[in-house]
Amino acid sequence: MLLKGEMVLYKMFNMLFLTVATLAILMVTGCGGSVVATVNGEKITSAELSQRVDLTKSSMEQQGIDFSGENSQELLDSLQKSVLEEMINYKLLLQEARQLGQLTNEQVQEKIMPLKEQFPSEEEYDDFLAQLMLSEEEVAYILNLQEQVTKDVPVVPEAEVKNYYEENIEQFEQPEQVQVRHILFLVGEGDQDTPVKHTEAEAREMAEEAIAQLKQGKDFAELAREKSEDSVTKNDGGLFTFSEGEAVKEFADAANALSPGAYTQTPVKTEYGYHVIKMEKKIPAGKYSFDEVKQQLTYQLSEKAKETKFSEYMQEVRNKATIVNKLAELEGSPPNESKE
Repeated sequence: MLLKGEMVLYKMFNMLFLTVATLAILMVTGCGGSVVATVNGEKITSAELSQRVDLTKSSMEQQGIDFSGENSQELLDSLQKSVLEEMINYKLLLQEARQLGQLTNEQVQEKIMPLKEQFPSEEEYDDFLAQLMLSEEEVAYILNLQEQVTKDVPVVPEAEVKNYYEENIEQFEQPEQVQVRHILFLVGEGDQDTPVKHTEAEAREMAEEAIAQLKQGKDFAELAREKSEDSVTKNDGGLFTFSEGEAVKEFADAANALSPGAYTQTPVKTEYGYHVIKMEKKIPAGKYSFDEVKQQLTYQLSEKAKETKFSEYMQEVRNKATIVNKLAELEGSPPNESKE
């Protein structure tokens, strides 16, 4: 809620190949329309493509991309091509995943659990899958394929990890940070960005009541867990750490004016609503040592190796597949067709 332009992103899978951007262009089955592509004989219809293009276009418009200018048709044409390519890739992915055999209900749940645990609530998890039009079973099959393809990829050795650290030392420099706790009461109409509906007066009054409870001796972290409407920091007792330029100005100014242990005596208004802020400490600038980052860096580089292996595997699958892209044929360009 506090970082400029922050989007609460969930890491859907342990592999980087299946990013949210890729999953946001999944197909919808059961629609009619002419055939725009086939993947090993499996059809993709114009209705499926149109629905997915509309959904992706809407998402891009929400991020500020304008489809109404002079180049609108060119932009839409480009979007249609890229969406169809992603739909083709997804069909290949699921086809390949299902060839490994059927998963039981128990296996589906076992595969899906690491993903599910990354969501703060069951409702948010269900909403996320609904937005993507992706079932738990499909995710489980994809995860199983990834696991099988990459199971023999070794952990990156320590010498290689240390070499990466030394060659990219700037990545491990840490600017001065401010660590605070905060309690947020949202102002909004109850939409996706501000799921709780409060007027400004209501949110301010709630913040003032929280301050009154703190003055009576209520523990700040405990109150944040009970009252805060910031889903990102709520479960950690409102704990939030930021560097210069990362928090909205009103929040940063109020936090920096506090001494350690002190909290704001009046609500702090930002674009999100009203906050009560407590200063925890300021963390001096510094640099993470190799020992401090070794474990996480080893994991990241090992996952990157798995990503590379899986991408190469799927490229081989595509090269052997029979793919007919009729949009490419209609434009007179060489069709994206692969055959054994």
